[in-house]
Amino acid sequence: MPEVAEVAHVVALLRRNILGSRIVQTNLKNDALLFPLLKGSATPEDDLTRLQAQLTNAVIRSVGRHGKYFWIRIQPENSSQTGVLLMHFGMTGMIKLKDIYSHMVFMENGGDKKVLEQLTTSKYFAKGSVGTKGEVKEEIKEEVKEITEEVSADVKDEEWPPRFSKMELVLQKEDAKIDLAFVDPRRLGRVRFLTGDNVQTDTDLLLQEPLSALGPDYSKPGAERVKTETENGQVPEFVFGDPDPYHHGRPRLELEEFNRLVLSKKKPIKSLLLDQGFFAGVGNWLSDEICYHARLHPSEILSLKIEPGDEVSDVITKLYQSLVFVCEECVRVEGDTRQFPTNWLMLHRWGKARKKQPKARTSDGYEVDHVTVGGRTSCFVPELQQPLVAEPTKKRRKT
Repeated sequence: MPEVAEVAHVVALLRRNILGSRIVQTNLKNDALLFPLLKGSATPEDDLTRLQAQLTNAVIRSVGRHGKYFWIRIQPENSSQTGVLLMHFGMTGMIKLKDIYSHMVFMENGGDKKVLEQLTTSKYFAKGSVGTKGEVKEEIKEEVKEITEEVSADVKDEEWPPRFSKMELVLQKEDAKIDLAFVDPRRLGRVRFLTGDNVQTDTDLLLQEPLSALGPDYSKPGAERVKTETENGQVPEFVFGDPDPYHHGRPRLELEEFNRLVLSKKKPIKSLLLDQGFFAGVGNWLSDEICYHARLHPSEILSLKIEPGDEVSDVITKLYQSLVFVCEECVRVEGDTRQFPTNWLMLHRWGKARKKQPKARTSDGYEVDHVTVGGRTSCFVPELQQPLVAEPTKKRRKT
């Protein structure tokens, strides 16, 4: 399932290419799973026709994201208000732009092997290739760019519309035509069109269902809106990175609040991190990565091992720092696994189902294993992620 990093890449792709364009043609499939608007409708074709009429000739004003949801804000023709195409990828959904390269690689179908092959034959894994803050050094980035440029040539040969396309938009931007498709093989994605006074700002949008049920997105710094204009009042061109770093009125918790939340829950830390009501955008691979960086076993129930007190424990502090770092870093590089720090678990977690192969090892040589936590397969490094020893019970002060 696409998680916050993959969603951020798609939003970045849209921000780079479609802002200011006009929707000149639409093709929406009559699919009540993808379009909740059609569920239970007696006249789904009529509803779909009305939706297409609302979209046609609308101008794309902005894009945004929160957790695993993202949106395209449009201004319909002859309307002073905007509407919002709110989307979720489900398990296998994705946005494609014709003839425009995306670096996204789906790891589940052998993509990890392809990426590892590319990286292990380059300087990328060489000692000293990663900076002190986990960043990929400039000379390595150039080689990564060369790799992606070789792959981008294949984009021109892709069939269109792509397989499993459920929504196609033809966009016009000055003299250029842009083809956009929402593809979804397993039909678990969702596309909604929201209108009205209560969605005219992104802050108000987050108060509407289904976004109202989500917790903070920890990839976003603590700012509702950050000034992006330069001194002359111009908005700089977006090139690469986080396409929407604003929390839109739902900031991530500070450490003390986070500490209280974690210690109030009697569930494995892996399961807690997957709860979208608390950690929007964190999915299976991200939760494993966070636990790995925090050196916590994914089945650890922290409230059973750590006694609440006046000070935040080192364990909770490290977990919080790992959560913020992993979420921010994977979004900063738009989910491009070739640019992840080489000591991450991500590239070594996908081989459980491959028979007759030794267990994977991290770039540091640690053996990777798997365990089921809360019904979900979890990847971890046993040598580094040992169960915690419970803290001695503290005498509570009388109040």
